[in-house]
Amino acid sequence: SRERTMLTAAPLAARSAIALCSLAAAGRGHLGVVIRAANLTDPGDCEALCCVRKPVEFVVEQGSKGFLGQVAVLEPEVARRRRVQARLGSAIRDKARVLIAADAGAAELAVIGTVDCVALPAGKGRRAMGPELPQRLLIRNLWVAAAFRRQGIGRRLMDAAEELAAEMHIEFLSLDVLADNEPARRLYEGLGFTDLEPPPVPVPNWLRGALSLGKALAPPGVTAEGSTEMRPM
Repeated sequence: SRERTMLTAAPLAARSAIALCSLAAAGRGHLGVVIRAANLTDPGDCEALCCVRKPVEFVVEQGSKGFLGQVAVLEPEVARRRRVQARLGSAIRDKARVLIAADAGAAELAVIGTVDCVALPAGKGRRAMGPELPQRLLIRNLWVAAAFRRQGIGRRLMDAAEELAAEMHIEFLSLDVLADNEPARRLYEGLGFTDLEPPPVPVPNWLRGALSLGKALAPPGVTAEGSTEMRPM
């Protein structure tokens, strides 16, 4: 069925871990946080992601109210598939690699941060009148749970996305961010992202709306300063 196809669309290779980091969480001592690619064919990973994501597609889920206030009652397996479709449908449709930050000390998988990475071919970005962009990895849906913010997890997720791009031989990252989202802009600009469509004259943030940012990555074997790394013979 279409629903089953959606659940098996992501590659099994998504099980591999991307990075491991640790940080001190306020009030909780030393907390281990593992950052890895989610496996969207794994019911456990899907449910953990569904717990922290709002539905973004119009899908009738278990307990949804319909016409005249009728409450939807679904078979357990159908309810699970509908829940995944509502919260992860766009990621599965776009063949996104979803990276998760998880509390390594939790008894069960507890997602405390996520980011989606979508490989796109060369071409226009979000705006038809925008510049031509190279093959790129689109970064979207960066999120960290409120209790774990300001601890470097968002930066770790972005670093993992950059590592993923290198593994995929992609040398450009792009993302969209609201102009008035100052914390997110500071994070991205601190990581080297720049405005892809800077206005010729200063424009208030409220008037610009969403900004398109991009970052060129150094080709394999080349450092950020442009020199070539020496490899052993």
